[in-house]
Amino acid sequence: MDKPKDLYLILGVSRDATTAAIKRAYRRLAKKYHPGIDPVRPPDEFQELQVAYETLADAERRRRYDESLQQVERDRFAPLSWSFVRSPASGDLRRPTMPGSLSGEILLTPQEAAAGGVLPLDVPLLATCPACDGTGGFVFDCGRCGGEGKVERRLPVPIRIPAGIADGTVFQLALDDPAVLSVLLTVHVRSL
Repeated sequence: MDKPKDLYLILGVSRDATTAAIKRAYRRLAKKYHPGIDPVRPPDEFQELQVAYETLADAERRRRYDESLQQVERDRFAPLSWSFVRSPASGDLRRPTMPGSLSGEILLTPQEAAAGGVLPLDVPLLATCPACDGTGGFVFDCGRCGGEGKVERRLPVPIRIPAGIADGTVFQLALDDPAVLSVLLTVHVRSL
């Protein structure tokens, strides 16, 4: 049995991502891979992206897909399940995640502070490892996450900076990602 493509990996979301997070990831990637925008890219990349979104956005299709992934995992490790090795369910070994807040600083020149605009920001997040489903590995440590059960990913967040922003202004961004509740950003206007 061939291993199915990991639709979560195609969209760049974790297996426990919400439908809203899946939709955001699809829209972001569709702008990048659409054949009308980038005719050099092969159209099958965009078609894979569409299939991934259509499958994961529909609750029933996503449930069936998740079951097929779990079956592939069980089949892959079947030769390793000797009588003295118990393979616990992956849900039993998931590492606990404690959502929190991140903080950072934005450095602007006086001209940038006066003009304002949109600043692209990549927020680093820890997500459940798609290779081991957050278990860290069954018998041996997972090669992708090193047995931690988590991998780092980046969430693009555009920040709208108002014109004439003052030094020391603090932004609080709320994210709909279960890994991070909010991001606190302090603006510093550096003098020339």
